[in-house]
Amino acid sequence: MKFQLIKIKPKIQPKISFAALVTAFLFFSFCNAFSQFLYTEEIKITFLDTESFDESVLISALGMNESEIYDPQVLGDNIYKLQKFYFDNGYFDAKIDTAVKYDLPEEEVYINILVKENKHYKIDALIYSGLDSLPDKIQKLLNKNKKIRAGDFYNKTDIINQTNIIADLLQNNGYMNARSKADSGTIVKKIQTDSAFKISVTLRFEGTDSIFYFGKTSIEITDNIYGVEKELLEEEISYNEGEIYSKEKMLETEKNMSGIPIVQSTRISPDEIINNKVNFKAEVLLNDKTEIGPFARATVIDNVFYAGGGVQYINKYFLSGGKVFNLSADGLINSLDVNRLEFSTSVTQPHVFNSNSYLVDKITLGLYNVENSKNYYIGNLISYVQAFTDFTFYNNASLDLTFELLRSDYSDFADPSQTVFNSLLSTTFVHDNTNNVFSPSKGFYHSITLGSAGLFPKILINTFEPNLFYSQYLKLFTSNNFYFDLARDQGSSVFATKILVGDIIEYGSGDRVIPLPPFYKFYSGGSTSLRGWGAKENGILTNTMDGGDFLIEGSFELRQKLFPGSEDFKKNISGAVFIDYGNVWPTDEDFRFNQIAVAVGFGLRYNVFIGPVRVDFGFKLYDPTTGSNAWLINDFSNIFSEKFVIHFGIGEAF
Repeated sequence: MKFQLIKIKPKIQPKISFAALVTAFLFFSFCNAFSQFLYTEEIKITFLDTESFDESVLISALGMNESEIYDPQVLGDNIYKLQKFYFDNGYFDAKIDTAVKYDLPEEEVYINILVKENKHYKIDALIYSGLDSLPDKIQKLLNKNKKIRAGDFYNKTDIINQTNIIADLLQNNGYMNARSKADSGTIVKKIQTDSAFKISVTLRFEGTDSIFYFGKTSIEITDNIYGVEKELLEEEISYNEGEIYSKEKMLETEKNMSGIPIVQSTRISPDEIINNKVNFKAEVLLNDKTEIGPFARATVIDNVFYAGGGVQYINKYFLSGGKVFNLSADGLINSLDVNRLEFSTSVTQPHVFNSNSYLVDKITLGLYNVENSKNYYIGNLISYVQAFTDFTFYNNASLDLTFELLRSDYSDFADPSQTVFNSLLSTTFVHDNTNNVFSPSKGFYHSITLGSAGLFPKILINTFEPNLFYSQYLKLFTSNNFYFDLARDQGSSVFATKILVGDIIEYGSGDRVIPLPPFYKFYSGGSTSLRGWGAKENGILTNTMDGGDFLIEGSFELRQKLFPGSEDFKKNISGAVFIDYGNVWPTDEDFRFNQIAVAVGFGLRYNVFIGPVRVDFGFKLYDPTTGSNAWLINDFSNIFSEKFVIHFGIGEAF
């Protein structure tokens, strides 16, 4: 897109004497000759009239950093960038100057950027050209999507976004060739008046004279050595032949095809046009069919942090039909007494009922050593997942059926070993519009799970009478996380809050019905829970390691980059302050408001490619289990011996 500026006078440069030119030439030659010895000690911004942008934003736009080797030519280029930054934000008359101070004995340079913003121009008229012949239905859609109005301040980014919105809308309604005019897509004119500082903006479009329709789509698979069926790819096509052309549906089809594990990439392009009907060609590149290799893993399970890794084998085109086979073995360790060893195999079948559904069957063998028991586990999970359209609140839902055989050997010989057979039928709905998987700064995550356990074991055990036990219960769990970006620089200052509620209602009686084993219960305290307590150490329970049936937990956290605008390793350093609250009770009937524990603290994070590596320092602000010393202020002398915990983790606490 090209921008033209009309009737904005160029700056008139003052006359410079020959002696001044010679002096300047000699001075800059001297600086260039010794630039390797001069370092930028300080860069600051001085505003001569108004201040519309933070200094950190302008220095970032300037593209220079302190401690860099000073180069006058680079400074000149960067001043031009800053001038353009102001221009693109509607300050057409802004003037940028510099005052540079040299300290040659110390080999230092001090740069002062002098900014005079002058007037901020508003849009007096926004004109759309090339759209007059469109039908009323499309005109109404365009009017709903016009985000810029007369009276708004000029901003180049907003203009580009508005142009893209309109072009996309047209291309999603049959106008395949609609676009901003290549030679003069945007024209900006300054309105000459004595007192007003206004402009008119014209957005010019072309290719709006013809509507196109989807024709046939041919699929070409390059080097198809695995015999991948074209029918598998055809099932991912989001449009029908004869439908009005939509760029969105074409891109969705590319995404769907590329989402098949055996497919590396897909590119769909027009092949031929016959009477406004467009035949397309999908060019497909394949991945390697099999993959084997090691992996590292860090996770939190039942509030306990584990780290480790393993090896996995993946077959991305297993027995045709797009199925994926996965075989893995991994080990995780928290300590010598708390660790896990697990073997699992799974088969994933895509496209069960439509392109947005899949089925997973996973078998797991595990040995889980926890604080007071050794647990041998065999489980089979059958999970059906269905994704929904963008117009629904929930993004996806799953229906899960789990069969589990668990043998627990307790270190306390007063507790006999027992073998439990359980099943859990549950459904989960998820809404997630957060903007980042590892470290979100904006959006809302919500999930709710409803489940019922014990139906199948009741039938099988009562029928065949094996020496097994089972539990019957209903389970409800909901997780809700909110993220608010507080700064212009995305992610530099974030307020986050969460609330979790979980309830297990046990029922049933009989010779084979037993209380729910600790393996399935809720826990409180840990690096992703109340950080004033160690893992599983909080709870209104006889033994917190056994867990409880009712959980309420939440947190408030402020996350702040400590060196915003920095371009070196410091840019990845951030800090956090937090308040955590909540507890776990034996049942929901035991819940009391005055038993909600509270922790406070602070932490440091360093962002890496897998998310932030963090350390948190948590304090027990209110511990309802300690009677008269419940509040920290009443037992301040023991703050570091009994009220303080350090947590390490990978990824944010929530």
